[in-house]
Amino acid sequence: MKAEIFSPSALLSRYIDSYMLVDIDWRKTTDVSKVWRLIPYGKASMLFLWGDKHEYSLNGTTSAMQLTRQAFMVGQLTQPIWLKFTGHTRLIKIQFKSSGMHKFLPVNMEEFRNVPSLDLEAVWGKAVHELLDQLHESLSDTERILKLNQFLEKRLLKQNDAIDYVDYTIKQMKDSNGNLSIKGLEHELGISTRQLERLFRVKIGLSPKEMSKIIRLNSAFSSLETEPGMSLTSLSYQAGYYDQAHFSREFKGLAGVSPNKLLTESSNELFVTHGQCFVKQKPTPAMANAL
Repeated sequence: MKAEIFSPSALLSRYIDSYMLVDIDWRKTTDVSKVWRLIPYGKASMLFLWGDKHEYSLNGTTSAMQLTRQAFMVGQLTQPIWLKFTGHTRLIKIQFKSSGMHKFLPVNMEEFRNVPSLDLEAVWGKAVHELLDQLHESLSDTERILKLNQFLEKRLLKQNDAIDYVDYTIKQMKDSNGNLSIKGLEHELGISTRQLERLFRVKIGLSPKEMSKIIRLNSAFSSLETEPGMSLTSLSYQAGYYDQAHFSREFKGLAGVSPNKLLTESSNELFVTHGQCFVKQKPTPAMANAL
């Protein structure tokens, strides 16, 4: 069982947070849940599988689940997605920065909101299949990362050095845990709120308000993990909400479960938030470090 984090090349590091390489034979694994609930955290991703496919659903594990593609993109999520693993998972996940994927795909990212498995062969053609063969045949993980870097560097669009309004705004959002007045940035950025919202939707697939909410609620997940005894009232105020009811409503919309039930009900799921694990059951050290 293996789940390791790798850094992208220096050229790609402006647009990609990390690569996660996973090799898990679920038939021999009993200490990690086979069902994961991925909570939106404002970043899109791509996955390349040379092992068995896994299943996914936007409606929970009780509804019919679908198989992923071998190479696919996960668009921006505004609701949780459930993943179910079987067989032998062997994959690399590319975790983009919030606006990073738009640097490789000259499309309106809003078109891919809540799209959990967009076939990358439909985007980049047979080169994707060739990359999958290379990943499968590579003799080491280092070689796989090298092949992936080469593949993505060839598809990086021409960039300019001008200040990116979207990236700047997201940094301010993160610095304030999502409690940022977008209206207050108009004078500083020199563009209107409407212009900024249009840029967000095209480059990220979310509105500034949606991104702020996702950052704020993932911050709440971090607080719950470090201080599980914190009252929901304190948590809601710390997250920047005026009352607990508003906080609980937005929390449930993003996570698919209320904060109260998350803390009190047993669950066989692995909760994945902001690239980290929030779990009822303890993952193995390898998974905890990788996720």
